[in-house]
Amino acid sequence: MAMVDAMGGQAVWRELESVHFVHEWDIVNRPDRYLENEILDLTHPRSYVTMESEIYSRIRVYSPEHRYWSITNGEFEYGDDESLARAMERAPFNFCRLARAIARGDSDLEVRYGTIAGIPRPPALEFVGPDGVPRGWILLNARKEPIIWATTQYVYVFGPLKRFGNLRVPNWATTSNGLVRYEMVSLTGSNEPPELSLFAPPDT
Repeated sequence: MAMVDAMGGQAVWRELESVHFVHEWDIVNRPDRYLENEILDLTHPRSYVTMESEIYSRIRVYSPEHRYWSITNGEFEYGDDESLARAMERAPFNFCRLARAIARGDSDLEVRYGTIAGIPRPPALEFVGPDGVPRGWILLNARKEPIIWATTQYVYVFGPLKRFGNLRVPNWATTSNGLVRYEMVSLTGSNEPPELSLFAPPDT
């Protein structure tokens, strides 16, 4: 697919097993900005995130094996079933997971090229899950670069692509209403998946 070629090439993305990226988040109702580190397993729905600022500290993790859990300013808790279900629903349609799935020709993902209802242009990639239900879409510019990414839970407008090693991803993004935005600080990819122990909660 041309979008993945614009993002560094299918040969690179198809070999990735995990990514580690750093975002700086700026949310309109927060007095602070915070730095987020995320280690994302591209082979299964697993994610490990730390969020840090001078006044805030949080770890947020989800995986099928260890559910959804977090430690916020020192307080541990398991997320409820709805939090885990939402994480599992959106996981396959994470932007990096989509790029890898396209590069690998993933049979569980149907990709439709065309336009989105109510948005006559530019062209888009629509993503359909194995259940036949559309789960999101990405609008492309004339260079086949992603400019808007929508899932069933949110919509992000992307900035221009920036190179991190052999990968090219949007340098920043903002929600469609502008109330939440992030800047990509760094991104590294690996052809090894994360250790499963990373997603286990601490002894409590």
